[in-house]
Amino acid sequence: MKYLQFTALSFILVLSACQSTAPDPLPKKIVGQLKVGFDVDDTILFSRENFILAPHLSDDPDHVDYGWINTHDSLYSVTIQPIAELIGFLRSQGHEVYFITARPGVNGDAVARHLSHELGFPVTVGDNLFFSTKEKDPLTGNKYTTKHRTISQLGLHIFFGDADNDMVAAAVAGVRGVRVVRDPRSIEAYSKNYFGDLLSEHTDSSPYSMETYQKFLSMGVGPYGETIYPIYLNPDSTRALSE
Repeated sequence: MKYLQFTALSFILVLSACQSTAPDPLPKKIVGQLKVGFDVDDTILFSRENFILAPHLSDDPDHVDYGWINTHDSLYSVTIQPIAELIGFLRSQGHEVYFITARPGVNGDAVARHLSHELGFPVTVGDNLFFSTKEKDPLTGNKYTTKHRTISQLGLHIFFGDADNDMVAAAVAGVRGVRVVRDPRSIEAYSKNYFGDLLSEHTDSSPYSMETYQKFLSMGVGPYGETIYPIYLNPDSTRALSE
């Protein structure tokens, strides 16, 4: 009898051990549910003023104080309402929404709090807000986006962004990229990262002019074959952002 009891107890312990070490089951996929990603600057936040006022850490114009920027969105960045409404619609239909920015993550919780306040739902670093900073190729010195890694890890289906880098990241990750049209003031400030340099003379590295840019907008398809989301119909439509 004792032998049988010992055998039964051993069997129960083995089963318990197997159950405790077994991996958690993968979350079930919801049929019809999309995972949609959004860039932050010039996609959900018009943050040009924030970047202009930010302190610089050196003479290099790229070395801005992102710790300062990330804590000043509430003062100097404006939420782009058409995108906020799109996010609200997607969430109302049961889709998941994520934010991926190339900003460094210093003081990233402040960005999360600001987006939570503006959008009306919890935004948390590492949960639905991710900081994917650019990296530099050691051989060429060229900077490149790392957003494609986060896009792939999250299993996104669509990624909205305003910059060429966003469209490249989406393409590399194998998802649908949708280009959000920038505020005209941002095109003037960051012309080198939007269809080439729209404000320079025609060169191989800057093949598109403002006239060509308007043709892209009218066709609704960008140079990478991406869909264009024209939230700004004309320059006057952006004035409300600063009023």
